[in-house]
Amino acid sequence: MAEDDGGKSETSEKGSADATDLESISSQAAYEAFLVEAKAVEPGFIEECCADIVLTYQAVMRGVENVLGSGTVVIGRLPNINVVELSMLPRLAQGLAFAALQVDRELEAASFGKLFDRVQQLRRKLRKAADALAEARLLPDADVDEVWLRGQHDVLDDCSALVALLRRNEARISGRSPVVASDIAEAEQIVGKLRVMLGQQGVESEGGSPSLIRAVELRDRFWTLLHQRYDVLWRCGAWLYGRAVDDRVPPLPVRQALIGKARSVPAEREASQAEPEQRRPSSPPQLVPASPASPPTSVPAVRDSTRHLHELQRDLERKARFLVRIGVVAPRS
Repeated sequence: MAEDDGGKSETSEKGSADATDLESISSQAAYEAFLVEAKAVEPGFIEECCADIVLTYQAVMRGVENVLGSGTVVIGRLPNINVVELSMLPRLAQGLAFAALQVDRELEAASFGKLFDRVQQLRRKLRKAADALAEARLLPDADVDEVWLRGQHDVLDDCSALVALLRRNEARISGRSPVVASDIAEAEQIVGKLRVMLGQQGVESEGGSPSLIRAVELRDRFWTLLHQRYDVLWRCGAWLYGRAVDDRVPPLPVRQALIGKARSVPAEREASQAEPEQRRPSSPPQLVPASPASPPTSVPAVRDSTRHLHELQRDLERKARFLVRIGVVAPRS
């Protein structure tokens, strides 16, 4: 019994420490300032917040300082780049911290808080398993499309859909799935309990979702808005620093998927999933691509001049592709 009490005490202390860290950077004013924009995020693009928000805030501060502190004039000349919006990213991260604190408080206050926290863990596990099975082509094409294209943001609906998908493919994936039968049964049981407790009984309530569900959705909306705008900042950093961009605009501390998406997925989904993995090798070179090993003044041969011209041409082509990718220049038909 003493060991159990010690475990609870340790967990409580850790939760308090996390809340204290969030309190140190959170801002209700920032939350309210970005609330309308967060609510405007399309439901199909909402991402679950699986990041250390304190580390996220630190990464955002560093990225904004390195991009806008030294390159504001250059970045401001790029079409479709809102410098003011990018400069407000630290404030948006503070609003995200405030939204995350609301989720923590609702989890503690809600009678079903622990169940909801558990179903979120199970949902992540089921989705990762479904992704792995789809990547290994162990699911029918229709189910692969459901995993990658029709994922629902609602936690209970998504969890129920994943349970149904794994159950109807039980024979195909037997012995090959990282999810065991007890996980599926537990997820199904908890979803059922939560539906009863939320008064949903299998359908969404007309009166709106409880405060905990709304808090989770708003937190994820803030995270998605931050993630989208930070990606624009990263692209601007790539224009300034080339392949050294990650040293100046560090990636946000999110859990990366363990597997990639299959190439047979439709083009729209494939592009959105593959871009984070491919963007580093395809980032533009530095603004001054001169090679210190072979300065043009040391060897005035015609062959070296030709090679230098080819290097400049490749640099221009890469920059042109970068401008097309961020939407500054329209692609050729």
